[in-house]
Amino acid sequence: MRPPHLRTFLFLAIVACGPVAQGQYKNDNVLFKTIDPADLCAALDKNKGYILLDVRSRGEHMDTSMSPGYNLGHLDGAINIDIRELGRRMQEIGQYKDRPVFVYCSHSQRSRRAGKMLADSGFTNILNINGGMTAIYYTDASKAPCLQQLVKSSNPYKIISANELCKSAGNSDKPMIIDVRSDSAYNHISLNPKENAYGWINASTHISLADLPAKIASLPRDRPIILTDIYGDEASRAAAYMAKQGFTNVSVLVEGIDRLLLTDQQNLPCKNLIYKSPVSYRLLNVSEFARFAGATRDVVLLDVRTREEFESKHKDSWRNIGHLQHAVNIPSDQLQERISELDAFKDKEIVIYSFGSSPDVFASANLLQQKGFRKVSVVMGGLFNLRWTAANTKGNEQLKSMVVDIPAENQ
Repeated sequence: MRPPHLRTFLFLAIVACGPVAQGQYKNDNVLFKTIDPADLCAALDKNKGYILLDVRSRGEHMDTSMSPGYNLGHLDGAINIDIRELGRRMQEIGQYKDRPVFVYCSHSQRSRRAGKMLADSGFTNILNINGGMTAIYYTDASKAPCLQQLVKSSNPYKIISANELCKSAGNSDKPMIIDVRSDSAYNHISLNPKENAYGWINASTHISLADLPAKIASLPRDRPIILTDIYGDEASRAAAYMAKQGFTNVSVLVEGIDRLLLTDQQNLPCKNLIYKSPVSYRLLNVSEFARFAGATRDVVLLDVRTREEFESKHKDSWRNIGHLQHAVNIPSDQLQERISELDAFKDKEIVIYSFGSSPDVFASANLLQQKGFRKVSVVMGGLFNLRWTAANTKGNEQLKSMVVDIPAENQ
């Protein structure tokens, strides 16, 4: 597993799948159907005799994972078979080969692998729940009312989306928002340029996870408390600790500020009202990037991956996922010495991207601004998230056409 301070929503999927993540989306609606969480309630009603198959680890399913950000509850009545065990345990669900099987995980990468395995084993009615558990939390309850009853969790705290955070700000019983990041990350003096690019939720109070025990006596017990961080792990640990200390109305922002930044402004109208950025360059969700690039002339797309990745020739084949059409490739570790190649573009919009939201993307943005470039943007989640969003979220299918030269095995 990647170190928690480097893990983002995108890389949870890659880590879980490992180097066998090839062919991410080419089996969609071929070997199995895909379904949006907003349509799940209607689909369950329609497909009588269905089963739910959770292919996450036992710890994730039971909310006992050592990485608490993975503890997202489970769907009621789901059969849990870890993707790593599915091949040898296929006989446990053999009687369901001709019944609807709804497969899910945390972000619908492992579930896609499972869907192919099920199809190869003779299952005839497989449905992959796009986006997995995390997408379910971000689904408008009015569009899928059964989800509130379907999601079960043994966590001693609530998990909420940024949409719910926005709604809570208008409640008469206004919550206290506590950011539990480390002091260096919160104050943007971390050695990691990525951490320094993540801002704050307005009106939040900073108490680091390390300082929480010393300050917990000062926190209100008669007021709702929402915990935030960058990725969700620290906030989940803090929430579990507060529950042990007798706090009964604690919530965690699912996948933290990272997921908030990965959410499209059109789906989160309050985004710019509740979030304050510490950087002067833009942080664009992939949908926001697509609109921005489509509406802005003279955009320079700067790919800061290695030449091997850019040309889809990396030794780790799962990294070979093409590149944005018309992109310029200057690897981040060469940008300082090759900055003059971009001098002609100083008055143009420069949009930087990489495989995901790696620190080198933010370091590159900082460098460009230091060298006098004033129109700089970063694509949050990078190429991986662009392809993920195209495959998993309604209304974003057009993003797929922005990526070219994807090897057949990774399509």
